[in-house]
Amino acid sequence: MTRPTRSVPLRSKPMQPPAVTYVRHAMPCPEAGVDSTEWHLDDDARRAASALADRLEISDGIGVLLSSSEPKAMETAAVIGARWDAPTVVDHRLREVDRPWVGDGYRHVAHRYLRGELPDGWEPHGQVAERAAAAVADARATTAGPLVVVSHGLLLSVHLGDILADGFDREAFWSCLSFPDAWALEPIGTMHRPMVGAGPGFS
Repeated sequence: MTRPTRSVPLRSKPMQPPAVTYVRHAMPCPEAGVDSTEWHLDDDARRAASALADRLEISDGIGVLLSSSEPKAMETAAVIGARWDAPTVVDHRLREVDRPWVGDGYRHVAHRYLRGELPDGWEPHGQVAERAAAAVADARATTAGPLVVVSHGLLLSVHLGDILADGFDREAFWSCLSFPDAWALEPIGTMHRPMVGAGPGFS
């Protein structure tokens, strides 16, 4: 007697979505009298962005390449997109934290902000976290492939701190970021630099 066959599921659990790769833009070129939100990259910064793009480890290519609407982020994303054959989707919700000035003493105030204080004129943390999360969620809904998000140091620190809560030091993360830089957040909540030859993950 022939025993009936039955199909066996290939997986007992649904596949986890791929990691989200967060990229901080390359170093912009400050321009006197021009707001920092309008600064651009120079040739050296473009070369740095190209070097980062070459080192990125993204399986199966980029599903969606999402960028802040600030020129320094869009130009960084354009370099990555050229390397990985991915068009850039621009989302204004990924712009940097709204703050009244950038200049002498700025880093000191930024550290206070990342510790949870709200200096005069700075955008509330919850508002930043909400708009960033919405932008990432909307992009994630359009692809099953890897998502790359190009944005800014303060916004990424607040956004990731909102996701990872007490297990994440926003101030330490911001302090260790380079121009440019990339960090991948896995679905299980671990972070690592998704680049060839990169060091250990952030904790």
